[in-house]
Amino acid sequence: MGKASQKSIVDLISECRHRSTEKEVISCLKELFEKTHNGMVYYELGHEYEKLGKNKEAVKYYEEAEFLFEKASFKNMARAAINNIVIEALITEKKKKKM
Repeated sequence: MGKASQKSIVDLISECRHRSTEKEVISCLKELFEKTHNGMVYYELGHEYEKLGKNKEAVKYYEEAEFLFEKASFKNMARAAINNIVIEALITEKKKKKM
């Protein structure tokens, strides 16, 4: 496939997200990344892992996406996702200490 256009990447990601199980979605996205090497696919993998509560995996994919993105706005989007996970973890830890 080579480098796919951004529109086709969005369409292909959408096709993956419509799979029946989270495992199938993640598998589809990983296969798509192997074909495209596109940062947006890694970003979506991060999102899928975050939805499953697998935050370490999510951060790993968000960091890779940030590295792969060329546009600053996309890099910032990935960094914001990482920061949100870190902030949520800190808030959760603080709540646990209060109990």
